[in-house]
Amino acid sequence: MFLLQLKYETLRLMRSPALWMLMAFLAGSVGLGLYNGSQRVAARQQSIGEMLGSQQTSLEKQKAEADSIARGLKKTEDWWLDPTNVIVVGGVWEGGWVTAIDPAPQTLLAVGMSDLQPDVWRLTLMGKEARGDSEFENPVNLMFGTFDLAFVMAFLLPLLVVALSFNLISAEREQGTLSLQWAQPVGQRELFLHKTLARFLLLTGMTLLIVLPALAGSGISLASSAAWMTAATAVLYVFFWFLLALGINLLGGSSAQNALRCMGTWLAFTLIIPALVNMLAQKIYPVPSRAGFQTAMRDLDTQLEANREQRLSDFYRQHPELTQKPEAEKEWQDWYREDFALLKGEKRLKDSLEQAYADKATQQADFSDKLTLLSPALSVYRQMTDIAGTSRRAYQASVTALDGAQQNWAAWFLEKFDAGQSLTVADYETFMKFPDRLPLPSLPAAWTGAGWLLLQCLMAGLWSAARVQRKSFGFQ
Repeated sequence: MFLLQLKYETLRLMRSPALWMLMAFLAGSVGLGLYNGSQRVAARQQSIGEMLGSQQTSLEKQKAEADSIARGLKKTEDWWLDPTNVIVVGGVWEGGWVTAIDPAPQTLLAVGMSDLQPDVWRLTLMGKEARGDSEFENPVNLMFGTFDLAFVMAFLLPLLVVALSFNLISAEREQGTLSLQWAQPVGQRELFLHKTLARFLLLTGMTLLIVLPALAGSGISLASSAAWMTAATAVLYVFFWFLLALGINLLGGSSAQNALRCMGTWLAFTLIIPALVNMLAQKIYPVPSRAGFQTAMRDLDTQLEANREQRLSDFYRQHPELTQKPEAEKEWQDWYREDFALLKGEKRLKDSLEQAYADKATQQADFSDKLTLLSPALSVYRQMTDIAGTSRRAYQASVTALDGAQQNWAAWFLEKFDAGQSLTVADYETFMKFPDRLPLPSLPAAWTGAGWLLLQCLMAGLWSAARVQRKSFGFQ
């Protein structure tokens, strides 16, 4: 009986012009979302390539100048222009090493935090500095968001499900064909479940027939975990909205009433509840303003400058092998040696201040994550950013990798500086082999968003099952 019902639903849908229009709309949206994502990744790759190419050209020129100086063919008038100077090349106000976080192939699936966080940094002896373009230059994009596959799945895919299932029973009742359905030699509940299951399988199959080829066309292998995790997320999301539409059908309203109820639910889950979650998180865990953070950092700099002499005295007392020179007798090497000696303590204080502000933002984000249960759209977006590697968790892992690269870079040059050595051509060839591209950190597969979505499907299923168990289906 189920196969007959599947055949009936297939023929019925195939004769509907609305189905083909909706499928074309979904295919166009998925294609446009993946195209926008791929264009964004390509633009980032081009920008990264240009910066790294410029760095390579500049260092090759400096290496040639260093060779000329070593051969006595050229002299430098000022130490801050000397390409053999460890401080100049290692980076204090200039120099340094530009390093990029390479976007992964699946990055095109969801923008996530990548439009707010830099992907190119300059590593110096003092720390790291953000480089490259920032999306803050275009606040309109930040206001409306980026049209990518995650947006299509979270906001547009439910509309397809609603459009094809809001009148699952009411349309046949209004057309007078429902009584023919009940005349079949099978119980009403079994017939009804067969009908809904057949419609769900058709919708799921059509969705996968659109999403999977689109992923393959965008360069994501169908054998990859990213492709199958995306497909699984889409199936779960379709299942949730189908269960929700099923429960609304069982309320017994007309097709117009069902459509209004479904659209109201869509607005609540995709727009209203996420906005309320954001407002609630900001209210309960407010993050201090950026201006306040900058003011606190300037106050700390002032305090550090005020007690600099005391800290230097403590340093020289702990290192009796070094002699503190009067300011009038200090060379530039002495100034920088003292700066590097105090750097570790200053960085510890600044990091603790920055961490205090970062902890506020983390608390806010963690609280928002706990409210993911309230909206399946939040679950989908969270899962898609985890798949794409653009989540908050992935960004934090990238920062950790960059900190490690900066420490390696600074340690190599500071060893030369402490030994009083100048850079040679061989040194250039050594440090120019430092990695200038760091791969997106490999993180364990995260199924948190899918887990929330599965729980939401269970809740929607229990609600629909409660409607099915009633003696009267509500549409007779």
